[in-house]
Amino acid sequence: MVHFLQTADDAEIADETMTVDVDDSSVPAPQPADLFDGHPDPVLYYANEGHGPVIRAANEAFAATFGVPADQLAGTPLSEAVLVTGAETAAETQLDTDGFDAVVTCETDSGAASFRLRTVASETSGYVLYTPLDD
Repeated sequence: MVHFLQTADDAEIADETMTVDVDDSSVPAPQPADLFDGHPDPVLYYANEGHGPVIRAANEAFAATFGVPADQLAGTPLSEAVLVTGAETAAETQLDTDGFDAVVTCETDSGAASFRLRTVASETSGYVLYTPLDD
């Protein structure tokens, strides 16, 4: 909200108020984009949109590994996009914090596979990185 106080001939005139809307919904793209797009391991980029973390981008390695078109994940809640199976399923509250690090099993196009699942996050956005583990 912006307030203007107008004066005329040293006499104050009523305070006029103007409301300015700021579009907070524009979340920046993953940075640097070339590192994100070219990363050999599956990576998700998400943003916290007030009602929980939502996927904003997935790299091509994610699409190839999990058989999910990268462009179709945008807008999906993080908890639905992290394809972890079994008892070690990571809770959404853990995934949207910085420093989550666990070995998990995920269902891929070529069957179940083990990954080191890590997060790097700020208060407003973050990355989920799947590093394949050789069994």
